[in-house]
Amino acid sequence: MNYSSTLTSAASSTLRDLLATAVAEGYHKIGQAVFQAKGEGFLICHADDAGRGDLEIFQNPHDAAAIALYDDAGAYRPLKTAPNLKHGWALRIASLAELHLALNLLYPAALANWRSLLRGEKIASPLRQTVNRQTGMYRVTGLITDEEAQGIVDSLCSPGCLRCIQWPIPVEGTPPVVPIKEKEIPLLCIDACSLLIGEARRVVKSRLGK
Repeated sequence: MNYSSTLTSAASSTLRDLLATAVAEGYHKIGQAVFQAKGEGFLICHADDAGRGDLEIFQNPHDAAAIALYDDAGAYRPLKTAPNLKHGWALRIASLAELHLALNLLYPAALANWRSLLRGEKIASPLRQTVNRQTGMYRVTGLITDEEAQGIVDSLCSPGCLRCIQWPIPVEGTPPVVPIKEKEIPLLCIDACSLLIGEARRVVKSRLGK
């Protein structure tokens, strides 16, 4: 990882300290949201909306939860890291504590996962272990091949989620490298989600003719 020593040192402290250090170093983006200091507080908006003057203004960090709930068409967003965060809003908040809360509501656990990565902690289990511990109707996912699993990643995960996968597929596999984007807090996938497991079940049952 090519993060600054100041940032990696901050990872040994609290999430708030890590965020404060990231802000001081010019970090301004997470997922599809951008944030910037405004006086004593911060302004958050959709990255596509930066510079617009006609945005709907919110001033409570808890409003971030409602903002993240639906896409532009009003459809429910079950996956908060899907690339369909709605446009047209700006969140003006008063402090670093409120910035922390708002970002966590937009992208849950993103800061915590990033801190673990900066600490060099193992944060993900191989997909093979995940499917092998499934029970009930999902037990069949243990029969998925590595090639089928990679196909799901390519067709479902890559276009449908902003998170960078941290789990290898085979048990002996090496975790994927997280690409470092300029002054952007990464979104990390530390475990196969229910959408992937559901698709794995469908793929295996289709192959078995069930």
